[in-house]
Amino acid sequence: MSARSKRWMKRAAAGLLLALAALPARAGAQATDSTATLIGEVQGVMSGEPVVGATVFLRVAKRGAITDGNGKFRVDSIPPGTDTLAIRYPGFSVNSTVLEFEPERVVRAVFLLADKVFQVADLQVEIRAPSVDEAEVARNMRTGRGIFVTREDLLKFGYDRPSDALRNIPRVEVTPYRFGAQQVLIGSGSAACRPTYYVDGTPQVGEFELDEVQLDEIDLIEIYRSPAEIPTRYRMGTNRCGVIAIRIRVGPD
Repeated sequence: MSARSKRWMKRAAAGLLLALAALPARAGAQATDSTATLIGEVQGVMSGEPVVGATVFLRVAKRGAITDGNGKFRVDSIPPGTDTLAIRYPGFSVNSTVLEFEPERVVRAVFLLADKVFQVADLQVEIRAPSVDEAEVARNMRTGRGIFVTREDLLKFGYDRPSDALRNIPRVEVTPYRFGAQQVLIGSGSAACRPTYYVDGTPQVGEFELDEVQLDEIDLIEIYRSPAEIPTRYRMGTNRCGVIAIRIRVGPD
């Protein structure tokens, strides 16, 4: 074979390889995974030790994990984009961190949980009139406008998480969610829908759930199951599915 013929065959083979590379993948071939992965470790701020058994959960992706014996975790198949990672463990404040995920990228990070520290100030005795909100809540309790779960109720019945306290309330459904989480809906059957959440009077946006609040942080839970029950201070935007308002306690018991 002449040198010219050999050069021609090499060019033809190279052209064939380029053409094959440009062809779409065959049916049944595995497509490239465009999702992201999060590999992390959870440590206590004060001790620097790993936090074992902490719950980590991505609010948008609805994916999560539990930290292992070394405080480490891994979450796969995360859709690209911005998401909020919530980390919870009893005795620590909730860590909410906004993360950016890119296709086919691995995010590695160490997350710190701060111990709950209560500082007792100098004791002062003060006589004051109840605030407008407190007076309205007391009036609603007397008249039966809404359902109220107090801190005393939470301690008396020994609930494991806030949503457990709502299980036997009429027209309130507590349904299993991913990774052991519970979702609270107002209504029943196909008409059940998500309420609007408030924490200390501030509306919560996105995929907020009641159990994101630590049980021992709660002073009062207000449940309003219809627009007619909702107090004026919570009538912001559309509250067609009702309102669940959480009041956070201040200081130790």
